[in-house]
Amino acid sequence: MSPSMIIGTAFASILASKLRSSLTLLGVVIGVTSVIALMSIGRGAQDSITSRISAQGAELLFVNVNFASSDAQSLTLDDALAISSASSAPDVHRVAASLSAGNAEISLGATALTTNATGITPEYLAVNGYDLASGRGISPADLIARTDVAILGSNLAENLFPGQEATGLQFSVNGRLYTVAGVLEPVGGFTRVDDQLFVPITTAESRLVGDAAPGETLNVSQILVQAADAESVDAAAEQTDVVLRLQHGLSFSETADFSISNSAGIAETLEETTDVLVIFLGVVGGISLIVGGIGIMNIMLVSVTERTREIGIRRAIGARRTAVLLQFLAEATVLSIGGGLLGILAGTLITDQFSGVQFLNTTFDAQMSFDIASLAMLVAAGIGLVAGIYPAARAASLDPIDALRHE
Repeated sequence: MSPSMIIGTAFASILASKLRSSLTLLGVVIGVTSVIALMSIGRGAQDSITSRISAQGAELLFVNVNFASSDAQSLTLDDALAISSASSAPDVHRVAASLSAGNAEISLGATALTTNATGITPEYLAVNGYDLASGRGISPADLIARTDVAILGSNLAENLFPGQEATGLQFSVNGRLYTVAGVLEPVGGFTRVDDQLFVPITTAESRLVGDAAPGETLNVSQILVQAADAESVDAAAEQTDVVLRLQHGLSFSETADFSISNSAGIAETLEETTDVLVIFLGVVGGISLIVGGIGIMNIMLVSVTERTREIGIRRAIGARRTAVLLQFLAEATVLSIGGGLLGILAGTLITDQFSGVQFLNTTFDAQMSFDIASLAMLVAAGIGLVAGIYPAARAASLDPIDALRHE
């Protein structure tokens, strides 16, 4: 039999049992749709996370406490001030420090909210690339006076003061009145900056974290160091390491009680981590494809049983075992490829529906790519082929005489 005749006969056999073939096809369609939709959404989430980190610039360094060190001690505001000294670290452009103050109870009239509060230094917004929609940032005078002022994320400002210009208005934080100094432009991303409250780091230490008195050492959660440019990152990291070792009384042979990482490295690590997530989502969708393959094998086994006499007649008039084998393999492949094509169409439609959807203040751009569609199609065709091998081999191995006797 010629290839065109084999394929034509395969279509005729499939159309002879429309309902059964349609249900089998549906299993493959669901499997391919699942693979495409899950992997596309996962890749959209991956791009959103890594782009936000990359947007901070390759010149940004993150200094944190190294808890793996047996002599770990807290980072302090004095550490940040020492790094910012031009003579100590000439390749450092800006330095900012932050202090996580945990959840804060915010209220205004009948509105009551709980959100994350962070104490920051004046350079914090510039280092992170956050822009002000209105008002001003934290000033050095705010740190000295421990002023009760705050900068609001865009969502927080809208929730507290819907339809109003929030700058200059007052609200309550843990029962104490604060004045809105400024409101941030929307940021988005998984950091939830749009819902956060920012106050002077000294205010956070004395009002929200503890009751530290003026003059006491002020511990910080993290220090952000911005290099002069991308080419100066390594030099800035080395200078930061030297300054902090001197600050903490560490020799260069000792294990540092702090760690220094850059945004490019973090973005790369996150991309590797989310690659695993995307693969996992693909495997989850692939399970549906396996179920579809089992459906194909089932219908092909039933077809062999129902067409035993037909197979006997073909063999009796000269059809070779290879022809019978190819006939049933062709039917299984047509089902899998047909289901794969319909699955690609359905997956594209679902992906388009998710593209632009906001989740946790993040807009997902879940667009299907050629490699995802190709992978899903190849897996579908492969599963269909594998699922058809046993029924086809069984059909080809039937004895013509026994097949003709079959009722």
